[in-house]
Amino acid sequence: MKFILTIGLLLLVTQSQAQFFKKLSEKAEKAAERTVERRVEKKSEETTDESIDKVFEKKKKKEKKTKGNNSQTEETNSKTGNKKTTITSAKDFIAGTKIIATENFNQDAIGDFPVNWNTNSSGEVVTFSDSNEKWLQLNDKGNYTPINFSKLPENCTFEIDIYTTENFSFYSSGLNIAFVASQKKTDYTQWGDFKSGKEGVIVSLHPQGAGSRKIGVSGFKVITNHALAMENNVDLKSFNNNRNTAKVQFWRQKNRLRMYVNGEKIWDLPNAFQDVTYNSIVFYLHTYGNPEDKYYISNLKLAEAGADTRHKLIETGTFTTNEILFDTNKSTIKNTSKTVLSDLGNALQENPTVKIKITGHTDSDGKETDNQKLSAQRAESVKNYLSVNFGIEKSRMLTEGKGEANPIANNDTEDGKKQNRRVEFSVIK
Repeated sequence: MKFILTIGLLLLVTQSQAQFFKKLSEKAEKAAERTVERRVEKKSEETTDESIDKVFEKKKKKEKKTKGNNSQTEETNSKTGNKKTTITSAKDFIAGTKIIATENFNQDAIGDFPVNWNTNSSGEVVTFSDSNEKWLQLNDKGNYTPINFSKLPENCTFEIDIYTTENFSFYSSGLNIAFVASQKKTDYTQWGDFKSGKEGVIVSLHPQGAGSRKIGVSGFKVITNHALAMENNVDLKSFNNNRNTAKVQFWRQKNRLRMYVNGEKIWDLPNAFQDVTYNSIVFYLHTYGNPEDKYYISNLKLAEAGADTRHKLIETGTFTTNEILFDTNKSTIKNTSKTVLSDLGNALQENPTVKIKITGHTDSDGKETDNQKLSAQRAESVKNYLSVNFGIEKSRMLTEGKGEANPIANNDTEDGKKQNRRVEFSVIK
């Protein structure tokens, strides 16, 4: 009897243990499934990010390079016969050639604050182990301004190299670059995240935007009469924690501001600059969230640039130039005219629906009838040049010769004659 009871108890214990291990096994399986799911989700996110990056790379490789700066090209799908339209953005930055000021800190000793700068904080000139090039390290919270960069013409370019430490924190300050109107030497200290001077255009860069994405952010503000007139922010793919060195280029064309980062056009603001005199460049930042985060700047260059041909022609409807030169008493275009003709050709390529009238003018030297005939021939030469070299359809261009009939200056002086020997372009509505 005792033996039978003992066997029964053993069977009960064995069944209980079996149920316990079964439940434990089921829990382990569910836990493993959750772990696998989490890993799959994470891997899926990583794969998706990689796929998106590959899409952008493939898209860049597929973009056609056409003659000049075409704004739009069309491809035909051989299987379906449908047209595929590819939008191509023109990389149109042209550096000014008349240098106003440069800064590479060659005159400064390592460890010193540069002699041609002012600050209400501190900073020091440094080099990196792999180069002798000098950089200005901007320290925590402060304003910095180069003394020699005190003239910002209506048409100018400004270029600068920027470097940040790796793994830059989102909570650390962005780098702000402000083009401002200053009256006193200390006016550069008026600018900050929570204060501003009277007139300024401010652009900011940060290598780490919100969230975990490896992408930067850029913003701009327009301050006029101490008030915020405009602002906006965009993602910055060309400068981030994976690419922490940037060539930043600004192009001012009267009221317009364009900004490029590593060749990518980030901002194109038609009315950023107001009708005031901008005469200072100010760099400012606030507290670093991580003391190890630093900005370094070098290779600053400010240069006077030519007039914005495209803006004048396409947006205002007219453009007049005496930079298109011809052989004396002939309609043969000189090689020195290529720059302005290139600007006009690119403008017409980028705006394929625009039609223009080309009008030639001369000074009063010679016979009036000869001048009228010569001006018409020169206008026709410009039309042919744009057609041959930029593929502009001749049907989009009308020509006219006015000779000496419409002077804009006194023909009694050489300077006046030079102004009267001009070519006018006007958009046909």
